[in-house]
Amino acid sequence: MRCAQFRTALSARLDGEPTGLPDGRLDGHVARCAGCRGWLERAEQLRGHVRESAAGPSEEWSARLLDGLGVRELGGGQAPDGPEAVER
Repeated sequence: MRCAQFRTALSARLDGEPTGLPDGRLDGHVARCAGCRGWLERAEQLRGHVRESAAGPSEEWSARLLDGLGVRELGGGQAPDGPEAVER
């Protein structure tokens, strides 16, 4: 069996789907194969980053962004500061 097949099974496991392989066989391959072990570590990191970003930006990040854009408050009262402001 090739590493690509094990990686497909590992991807399925990360997604909570059936792997099509016995857990012992999959875990044994990962224990012996540095390439697949590294692939799994990167996939787990990526999964964590995706979950974090799906939660949306933090309040602190949003406040820094709004401050950088010159927006005084969040919500219906947003108004840019400075000469860029355009009156309607």
